[in-house]
Amino acid sequence: MKDKKFFGGEEIGLVDIAVVYTAFWVPVVQEIAGLELFTSEKFPKLHNWSQEFLNHPIVKESLPPRDLVFTFFKGLYESLFGSK
Repeated sequence: MKDKKFFGGEEIGLVDIAVVYTAFWVPVVQEIAGLELFTSEKFPKLHNWSQEFLNHPIVKESLPPRDLVFTFFKGLYESLFGSK
């Protein structure tokens, strides 16, 4: 990514859209499972990209509300592994 905001440059491209799970879904699952896979210390460029991506106006209006996603995955996690 070097000094680019997004994978393709200054605008969101196909690769950014393809890896949306990294920016949106993985942090939710990490929080529920108590994991730290993609920290800003280990992956600063990936972290910066995810912040830019998630704060883009089009992305913000396209993604489901985080609290609903959290509730869904928490219920799924608890049904598979039991509650914490």
